[in-house]
Amino acid sequence: MRRFWLILIPALILLACVCPATGGITGTIEAMQGTIAVALTEGPAILTDIPASMSAIAEIPAAGEPGIIRGHLSYPSEFLPAQRVIAFGVATMDAVADVTTEDGQGEYELSVPAGDYYIVAYTLDGGASAGYSQMVPCGLSASCTDHSLIVVHVGPGEVVEDINPQDWYAPEGSFPAMP
Repeated sequence: MRRFWLILIPALILLACVCPATGGITGTIEAMQGTIAVALTEGPAILTDIPASMSAIAEIPAAGEPGIIRGHLSYPSEFLPAQRVIAFGVATMDAVADVTTEDGQGEYELSVPAGDYYIVAYTLDGGASAGYSQMVPCGLSASCTDHSLIVVHVGPGEVVEDINPQDWYAPEGSFPAMP
């Protein structure tokens, strides 16, 4: 219902300004009063009459809608152990979301509020960690030396893919300890 008002009120104001046939501001106010009365009695049924040209507006995610971070996991061995993947809020370094994978599971998915995150994967004993760092897009080669974590921005309802915490080669203490 709130989206209806966000669309209706600016449209009626614009109509009053560009179309003198509506009777100017007074005519627009009267039209708004009539529309409000109908909206209060018919409620959500009015929303079915939104023109097709405005349908994209109805699909905009709400500000509180969570986003998704997805990626692939690795481990410097022939065996892929179970891992705990954590999204840390950039501003506070608090763990915001986490998921524990099973042995051999090569992918993960986290649901997070819109915001900025660092992604780190840990072996379940906390003995080793891998970050989504500058090493990952560099190719994890010996010539890559930047182990700083990459900020992952997630908008409301957005799915961010290929966030692969695969830098197992960072010096100890480069990534936050597993909480």
